[in-house]
Amino acid sequence: MSSRRWIAARLVPVGLVAVVVAGAGAWSIARGAHAEASAAEMSAAEGNEAIGAAMKQMNDAMKVLGKGVTAETKDAALAELSKFETAVIAAKAGVPASAAKVEEKKRAAFVADYRKTLIEALKFAGDAEAAVLDGKFKDADTLIRNKLGGLKSSGHGKFKEEGGK
Repeated sequence: MSSRRWIAARLVPVGLVAVVVAGAGAWSIARGAHAEASAAEMSAAEGNEAIGAAMKQMNDAMKVLGKGVTAETKDAALAELSKFETAVIAAKAGVPASAAKVEEKKRAAFVADYRKTLIEALKFAGDAEAAVLDGKFKDADTLIRNKLGGLKSSGHGKFKEEGGK
């Protein structure tokens, strides 16, 4: 990882890092410094790194939120939901590595399904955030544990590459 990306990864939220990483890949391709195949591979690898970082951030937020939301943990829950939402937006901007294994005719539909799944996660997170703001902590817990937790399981089953990537 270049020093510029290392600094960006520590100072800028994941969503912005994904934009920087994607922009860096696009710049490489535009200036033609590498052969087309290696530039595309590099861009795909950077995109997968960005998705991986976003998914890690989502998972970390879910671990905290999974401990339960109460009046005492309201502020922390709102902060974690914000992190989760930011990570979802960053992840849906990319294309999962598993798309490369999908038949070309079906690939666009696969990627659209990936994005729609993340949009659904964003909706559930927004609903959970609204419930927390309204003081409906049991409703927020239900959304987090059942809806987001279930979506994570089904999404990983569909979109995650074998071997954990």
